Amino acid sequence: MAALFGSFNLPNRYTKYNADGSRYNFTATNLRFNKVKGFFKEASLKAELDFKRLDNSYFIASWPVSSIRTGIEERDQQLTEAPHFFNGQEYPEVIFKSARIAKEGKKQLLITGELTIKGISKHIAFYAGMDRRKDGCDLFIDFNIDRFDYQIGESASFAIGRQIELQFDISLEPE
Repeated sequence: MAALFGSFNLPNRYTKYNADGSRYNFTATNLRFNKVKGFFKEASLKAELDFKRLDNSYFIASWPVSSIRTGIEERDQQLTEAPHFFNGQEYPEVIFKSARIAKEGKKQLLITGELTIKGISKHIAFYAGMDRRKDGCDLFIDFNIDRFDYQIGESASFAIGRQIELQFDISLEPE
């Protein structure tokens, strides 16, 4: 019977970050017609995802602002260096620290925590779809942030849409 339902043999704890299997993408609307897609080339993640004790589980993720890539070098430089965008000299990292991780169904988690961009911290919550296997657990996260909340871009400018879509695929391996 256990062979029929392989989930009985799945690991309960995932603590090793698989950087090669993880992606951190974003999309912003530009001039209401274009979508500018980009990603963070680098990330650091400390995690403990324990399905028997989710109350002890956590994520601490950071992305160097200098690793933002959109495919246009001049735009990347402006995003990472300009004071009205990410101001990477003064604020070199974007940081997320989870406060609570709860199961919200068979293949979904609700993760709440604090997202800090440019020294501004906001409490956020998002759902994470998950795929648990013997060799790992992948989390699929899609959520939006309001760039005005973090003072990204000039508020008088309507060339950039207010909402930034974030799509994160995070891969963890068992301990």
